[in-house]
Amino acid sequence: MRALFIVPSLKNAGPVIVVYDLVHLLIKRGHKCCVCYFDKVEELSFNCDVVQISMRQKINFSDYDIVHTHGYRPQLYVFLYKSWNKNSTRFVTTMHNYLFSDFGYTYGKIRGLIYGTLYLLVNLRADKIVALSKDAQHYYSRFLPSCKLTYAYNTRVCDFSKKLSTEEERELLAFRGESARLVGTSCALSPLKGLDLIIQALQELPQTKFCIIGDGKIKNDLIQLSVKLKVSDRVLFLGYKNDAYKYLPYFDAYVIPSHSEGFPLAMLEAAAYGKPIIASNLNVFKEIFTDDEISMFDLNDEKSVPNAIERAFLEKEKLSRNAKLKYENVYSPDNFVGRYLAIYTKLLLE
Repeated sequence: MRALFIVPSLKNAGPVIVVYDLVHLLIKRGHKCCVCYFDKVEELSFNCDVVQISMRQKINFSDYDIVHTHGYRPQLYVFLYKSWNKNSTRFVTTMHNYLFSDFGYTYGKIRGLIYGTLYLLVNLRADKIVALSKDAQHYYSRFLPSCKLTYAYNTRVCDFSKKLSTEEERELLAFRGESARLVGTSCALSPLKGLDLIIQALQELPQTKFCIIGDGKIKNDLIQLSVKLKVSDRVLFLGYKNDAYKYLPYFDAYVIPSHSEGFPLAMLEAAAYGKPIIASNLNVFKEIFTDDEISMFDLNDEKSVPNAIERAFLEKEKLSRNAKLKYENVYSPDNFVGRYLAIYTKLLLE
């Protein structure tokens, strides 16, 4: 099979990491892949042909069996250049979020509604639209033809041989100290991620410290909040780090308090490392992990946050074991690539 993937850039983040893992797994199985991108951000190195393109540059889609887009601009590109004449090439797009919820937080309600509607319109030219969970598939069935929708769970391929540098390890251990419990997270710092909930919960958890990996527009707001609540000595901002999962062995628990998520890769990394996970009670989290596998709190009840953190420590062994087993049995790389191959194959046979 010949597959073309179109992404906004080669940035080491979110949807592009999903493509990175998928391409490498497909190549391992003998398929030929090519990756095209628009912006000259080249942080990931693919082991296949990689070509920078522009919106004015037309690709010969007939050279490929599958064209798979990730993001608005890639799908807009297909919308503009896909032939109206029927041919053997099949077009797939993956939706990596809950569109209107995500865009509402990012752009505001009105602009989010406009941008989200435009995104849905360009998706109509795809032969198959892949959501990241059954819940997300149901969400999109309100806006898009059900016959075009399916789902595929993400995976995460971690290189367990990667370690922190001596300097990175020294900094983290000095912050942690000898007796504190260390909770960590890795994400873009935006209101969507709910990190303020964890900083607030530290007031009720005097033995707990919080390590935040990532950068973003609300970093200063979070720093100021930690100062205001007098917990700044227990919050460490490390900034952006490549392969942030290298920090997981040093965390006692991993937290993901988001208000909206598609299918968080960092959560899978934590499960792969066998770390107890604390998460908000989003529908997607309830689908991918049960209450016996992660410790959840209610986004509408701030008091439930410290309780969920305490539970993660009290039931650490059980939650760690169950989450890791779930990753290995359901969200493994083999299951991930097998699901996408099934989607591609079914399309090509239609």
